[in-house]
Amino acid sequence: MARILLLSVFFLFGTSSGFAQTEVLKDVFNNLAFYNQKHDLKYLGEAKKAIDKTIQTKKDSANLYKSVYRAVVYSTIAYADSANTLHMPDNFLATTAVYADTLFTRKKIYNYSSEVSYIKRNLANEYIRRGFNDLQHNDFRSAVNYFQKAQALAPNTDHLGIYMAYAANKMGELNKSAAYYDQLLESGKAGAEVILTAQKVYKILGDTAKALKALKNGRQLYPENKKLLYEEANIYNNKKDYAALRGLMDGLVKASPDDYDINFLAGVCYDHLNQTNKAEAFYKKAIQLNHTAYDPVFNLGVLYMKKGLAEPEKSAENFNLARLNLEKADQMNPNDPEFLQTLKLLYDKIGDSTQANKISTQLNQIIN
Repeated sequence: MARILLLSVFFLFGTSSGFAQTEVLKDVFNNLAFYNQKHDLKYLGEAKKAIDKTIQTKKDSANLYKSVYRAVVYSTIAYADSANTLHMPDNFLATTAVYADTLFTRKKIYNYSSEVSYIKRNLANEYIRRGFNDLQHNDFRSAVNYFQKAQALAPNTDHLGIYMAYAANKMGELNKSAAYYDQLLESGKAGAEVILTAQKVYKILGDTAKALKALKNGRQLYPENKKLLYEEANIYNNKKDYAALRGLMDGLVKASPDDYDINFLAGVCYDHLNQTNKAEAFYKKAIQLNHTAYDPVFNLGVLYMKKGLAEPEKSAENFNLARLNLEKADQMNPNDPEFLQTLKLLYDKIGDSTQANKISTQLNQIIN
């Protein structure tokens, strides 16, 4: 929101012709200077009256010097007077923008590069202000329109892409939102939260590869950010890519050693990779962290069953541990047909026909 100190205009002219031009707009410059000092909008109103008086004829309108400072005054009002205390017409911003666009095409406008930058910044800031106002009132399409106009005038303004991506997302235009996020991520300046939002949009659109790429790049930029690590792990888990997930497990556990979900996820990961000792340790930790959780108890029971089958010399010990955990799981979540089938399989393995028959009866009652 940088403001040019317009008082400095008085010192830009080293020749007599420059001084003569300054004298022509003396009232304009004085009122702009007073506004810069006192921030009283009445001086902008006086500056507008003064500049309008100097442009009365076609010849006046052709005067680039006068036209530039009319745009300076008008753009300052457009941005500074957000409450319209000077009672400008409703289309004042639009007509000022058209006037400025025409001015920027004039020959020798390059002689007024500072003024042009100032005009563009004022108009861009007003567009941004209106865009935010529209966001607050859920008028997302209008917000995008204003942000695009601001970006055209001030392409290096920070965060405009974020605002447009957010608004497009809210409108349900996910492909447009993704395109904005593409640009943000390609710039290499996107923050962690922007990357997290971008990968969510990519996943909704079914582009998991792009989501993963965003997260991996994000973790290089923000290695301490836990959310980026968690989201990448979730993708691997959903894809059942446990080999890739294993590469993240040390970091996940280190980041949240007492998090139930992380410990359970580690148990599942190592379980699928047949690293049973690690899986057992993490399932036990998950149970310790959440005594009411059913899944780690059930998974631990199944794990002991597999160990009993894989290690005949320790089958009795492992089947007994499996029984303890599966019966505990049955108490926590009774009448689950899939689980009961597992429990019946265990009873068959250990030769407990009474309990196996009981489970069969229970299954028949559920099915019927």
